[in-house]
Amino acid sequence: MPIRVSALHNGRLARDLAAYRPTHVVSLLDPSLAAEKIPLFGEDLKVFQRAFFDVEDSSAAGPITQVVEDLLEFLSDWSQQGDDQRLLSHCHMGASRSTAAAYLATALRHGPGAEVEAFEAFLGITSKPWPNLKIVTLADEILTRSGALVAPLAAYRRTYPKRIDAYHRLNQRRGLYL
Repeated sequence: MPIRVSALHNGRLARDLAAYRPTHVVSLLDPSLAAEKIPLFGEDLKVFQRAFFDVEDSSAAGPITQVVEDLLEFLSDWSQQGDDQRLLSHCHMGASRSTAAAYLATALRHGPGAEVEAFEAFLGITSKPWPNLKIVTLADEILTRSGALVAPLAAYRRTYPKRIDAYHRLNQRRGLYL
């Protein structure tokens, strides 16, 4: 599947852009990111870029319905264009917002009723993801999937409950928390 997950840290995004040469980019940023660090993309790319904090509660600073609706529209357009269209999804750390977008892109490609298969395919795209539950929950509601998008993610989180703590420790050592 033509999807790659990336991150801003250690020049990874620049390397992935050069190596993968995406046609579409999902860029999900922290609102507090300094203006000079906001990535710019060439005019030849189709880009969806939004800023919101990586929170999963009902915080106003987290993902909101309109942003997820817009994201789904962008991903739907991408998914209908065929396998020659390559999607790169990135966020600050490459673990939560970007992986939620990659999972939704995979789910849109698989279609309704194939959410478990979509999640399994998504797990082949990136290593040890922790998709943002709020983004996936909002998408599930918008797409009227009746919990089918959330269910495989919830099962995954029950299987790996300490994964997010490991990410936090790793990224604290990297100095990546804003």
